[in-house]
Amino acid sequence: MEKIREEIKEKARQALASKEVDVILAWEKGELWYDSYPAFFTKEKDIDSLVWDSFCVNNLSKYLLEYTMTDKKIGVFVKGCDALAFNQLVQDNRVSRDKVVLYGLPCSGMVDPDKVRTKNLNQGLTEIKKSKDKLIFITKDKEITVPAHEVYYDKCLHCRYPNPVTYDQLVGETVAAEGVLDDSVRFSGVKELEELSCEERFEYWDGQFSKCIRCFACRNVCPACSCKQCTFDDSDLEVLGKAREDSEDKFFHLIRAYHVAGRCIDCGECSRVCPQDISLEKLNRKLIKDINELYGEYQAGLDPSAKAPLGTYKLEDADSFTVGEKGGKKREKNSKR
Repeated sequence: MEKIREEIKEKARQALASKEVDVILAWEKGELWYDSYPAFFTKEKDIDSLVWDSFCVNNLSKYLLEYTMTDKKIGVFVKGCDALAFNQLVQDNRVSRDKVVLYGLPCSGMVDPDKVRTKNLNQGLTEIKKSKDKLIFITKDKEITVPAHEVYYDKCLHCRYPNPVTYDQLVGETVAAEGVLDDSVRFSGVKELEELSCEERFEYWDGQFSKCIRCFACRNVCPACSCKQCTFDDSDLEVLGKAREDSEDKFFHLIRAYHVAGRCIDCGECSRVCPQDISLEKLNRKLIKDINELYGEYQAGLDPSAKAPLGTYKLEDADSFTVGEKGGKKREKNSKR
C-alpha cells in the first residue's frame, strides 16, 4: 500500500496547489496502531500526515455533509462503499455533484483490530504489508503472515463493490471482486431469522435491542441518515425520553431502519461502530431482501439517476397490505417494478 499511499499524497498536493479543490477529505493517523481517522486537509504542507493503510475503514462520504452549505470545492478519496454512499447522498439531494471531485481507491478489504487482538498480532506491531491474499504483520523482532480473510472486517468479506462505482480520477489498479457475492450467502442470516416463529423472532430482536445504550453511533455514521435535523433530536416532539426505556430503544431502531429502507447501501458501518454489537446489518438486510423480492433487485447508491423502489409508485406494484377477505389486489410472485 506504500506505493499507492505516495500516489494519493501527490494527487492531494497537486489538487490543492492547482486550486482544483479547496479541501481534501482523506485519512490521518492517530496515536494508536489501528487508529486511522477521517481528516480535512486545506494546506499542502499538511498532506505529509495523510495516510492510506489497512485501517482506513471509515466511510468518508458521510463527512461531506459538513460542506454542503459552503461554496468550497472538496476532493474526497472514495472506496467502493464510500462511492455508493456518495451516489446515495447525491440522489437524496444532500450533496452537489459539481462541488466534489472524487478520487477512486480500489480496496480489497480493511483490517478488524479486534480480530488482530484475538490472534495476538498487535504486540509490538510496527507495520502491516499486503502480499496478494495474505497480510504480513511486522514487529521489531519478527514477521507473521496470515490469510487476509482471517483479519478483515466481516463486512469486507461480504463486499460486492471493492472498486468505486463512480469517480473522476482512479488511483491504483482495480481489484478482483472476491468474497461473498451470492445473495444466498448475503441474506443467509436473514433467512435463518425468517424460519423462526414470530415469538422466537421477537425474543431475538428483544434481546438485541435491549443491549442498546442509545449512543446514536449507528445513526451518526450512516450515510443514509442525512437529515439536517433528526426526528430523535427534536425535543419538541418528545419522541424519546431522557431515561432509557426498552420500548423506546426498539422504536428508535425500527423507525431508523424504515427511514433508510431503499437507501441503505449495506456498507455495514452501523454494525461496525455499535459498541454493543447489535446485529443491525441483519435488520437492514431484511428490508433490502424484501424490497428486492417485491420490486426487483435494487442496489442503493449504484446509480444516482435510477428511480428508488420506495420513491416511486406504479399501479401494478405488489400489494401485500390488503390481501384476501379484506380486499385489494393479491401480490403476484416475483412482481417487478
